[in-house]
Amino acid sequence: MKRVGIELGIRAPLHAIERAARIADTKMLDYYLIPETHPKFIGVDAFKALQFLAEKIENVVLGTGIVNVFSRSKKKLLDLANKVYYKTNENFVLGLGTSAPIIIENMYKMKFEKPVSRIKSYTEYIKSQYKGPIYWSAIGDKMTRFAAEYADGVIFFLKIFFLKPESEIRRSIKIIRNRLCALGRNYNSFEIISILPTCIEDNKKKARNALRLTIANYVGANEFYSKPLEKIGFKKEIHIIRENFLRHGLASASLHVSDKMIESLGVFGSAKECAMKIADYSEEAKIKTVIAGFDLSRNGYNVDFFKNLDKLASKF
Repeated sequence: MKRVGIELGIRAPLHAIERAARIADTKMLDYYLIPETHPKFIGVDAFKALQFLAEKIENVVLGTGIVNVFSRSKKKLLDLANKVYYKTNENFVLGLGTSAPIIIENMYKMKFEKPVSRIKSYTEYIKSQYKGPIYWSAIGDKMTRFAAEYADGVIFFLKIFFLKPESEIRRSIKIIRNRLCALGRNYNSFEIISILPTCIEDNKKKARNALRLTIANYVGANEFYSKPLEKIGFKKEIHIIRENFLRHGLASASLHVSDKMIESLGVFGSAKECAMKIADYSEEAKIKTVIAGFDLSRNGYNVDFFKNLDKLASKF
């Protein structure tokens, strides 16, 4: 097994984030990432959560997975990154991304303008005064190439989860290799992370339905995340899912998520089965690091979930 980690979903409350982090730390996993959407609407402030965890965690590398480059100024983002970096004894990675128009414009009430130029500018500024690594969320070939040029690693999402199946991951890795080679940079020192939607559930039907909801939610609500899937053979499914989502809601849309989509975009089954599938995915896609991502409702992080999470972490 290559490097592994955990990330809870954007709805996870702080007490769940802490409990999962302790599991990752105890089991000596490589990464524990905290996502951020908008703490006033959903989830937590990633930096506040990281500062809360910093003195409680000893082994696992903590990181943002991800924070956007619109909602904070360059100076504010730099100050927060440095604070967490030193508070964790330099055991921290800064994950940056542009987010999506629906989040930046609807939640933050900002214009989603020149996102690529913005993340480039933020990265250059932060790197001038920050010693830790910066990983980019990569959406599309253009962003992947620029990530190889400006960042220290890349995070491929299958969530706010950016939907990026295995075949696309392999192609993106080739783009990264080629770009790094052209720049004279060492591929071995460049991190490549894929966050893989995971559902630990012995009941296969229940597990499939859970992943259907996850996929339908992001595809249906946001065209920004569904476009890449259209390009690799899911155009018909995407159209039907979005149409049903807009007309009838999430439950109806989830019924049209095909088994092929589920198999391509996530893993499910018992803790042992999930661990094996994650290992297989890492090997087949040539991914350096796989993060098991869990997209649950706020109340979904219950006793059974953490029992299963502990079992999964023990299998890595």
